[in-house]
Amino acid sequence: MATKINVRSPFYIKVSDSDLQSARLQLYIYEGTKDDTPDAEDLKYTIFKTELEESNYVVFEISELVRDYLDIEFDGQYDSQCVWVNPVIRAFDEDGDIIYSPTVTPSDYSDQFIAFDGYGYFEEGINPELSTSYLQSNNTIFRLDDQNVRIPIFVNGTNSVTFLYKGEVKRTLIIPDILIRSTLNEIDYITVSGSDNTDTYKQRVLADGGTLELTPCLNAFLDTIDIGLVDELYIASDSGTQIVKIVTEPCGKYEPYKVTFVNKFGVLQDIWFSLKSTESINAKSETYKASVLDFNNLTYSISKPQMTQFHKSAKESITLNTNYLSEDYNEVIKQLMMSEQVWITKLTDEELVLPVIPKTESLRYKTRVNDKLVQYTIEFDYAFDKINNIR
Repeated sequence: MATKINVRSPFYIKVSDSDLQSARLQLYIYEGTKDDTPDAEDLKYTIFKTELEESNYVVFEISELVRDYLDIEFDGQYDSQCVWVNPVIRAFDEDGDIIYSPTVTPSDYSDQFIAFDGYGYFEEGINPELSTSYLQSNNTIFRLDDQNVRIPIFVNGTNSVTFLYKGEVKRTLIIPDILIRSTLNEIDYITVSGSDNTDTYKQRVLADGGTLELTPCLNAFLDTIDIGLVDELYIASDSGTQIVKIVTEPCGKYEPYKVTFVNKFGVLQDIWFSLKSTESINAKSETYKASVLDFNNLTYSISKPQMTQFHKSAKESITLNTNYLSEDYNEVIKQLMMSEQVWITKLTDEELVLPVIPKTESLRYKTRVNDKLVQYTIEFDYAFDKINNIR
């Protein structure tokens, strides 16, 4: 299995030999089908470095270089987004001859790495690979009634996913070995409903090109169905079985919002905000003072402004509240606040996926012992101007 690189943290490759004087790194980065001998067009960087003060080693840091070619996008579709990285190392002695057996760390550098837009924490040490199966930190997932749940997994490190409800096995999904590996299938978002890119009955209607006319009768019907009656998952891998509990909450009187963000593993993760939400707008402009005097008649119109506005712009914000959660959602909120890519999904007569920026920059972690209930309020800025000024 290819080693995972989390490119928001540094990733180092060290080359050492008693005769080493310099080293060359050729870095191949590409998407699609894994190729043991990448094409010449996939060569993105060639770097030469000499040893430092006769240390007999050279260190390359490649994360920033790789991340230039990894841009995570989300438009409602949960796609596998990662890149292959193939570092080709050549070590040279002082005469410029190739050293054929240098020591290289990581030792499996000759295999291709697979890069995710993730990161490790300081306490997790250098070159963190993190999980090679279940790609979330929380072992409890809260969902709303009739809302889908997506579980991101690393396909090459997962054997099966078993879905249970009240202790009864509902179905088991066997993850087959992939003979032809591609970045298009390295990440899979397992769904409890079996519907990959829709969350609710409403979204399935819109996805099929239907028209949704909400009436009291239809709302009453929607409150009686649930597409994902699952309360536990067993995710099996070679290193053991991960148990994930799913807690279903009834729909409340507030309009729920789904926030999707790139978590520390470099994959998309959802969190629902189902309590009170408020939206606001902040407008700003520049002004100048203009003369409104009519010199011909020595008069002026009182309906003509003396102070004139220009460069008028506005941005909207939304404040969302989670429902009451378990303590392991402290980690989810932490990763949401540290994420560089966040989206909110709004469902009216169509589905809108809009980019947002977490405006809340400071929170105190909550625990049941200290706070009795774990619940969070997060403010987001929409990541665009309200007036369309794209040119």
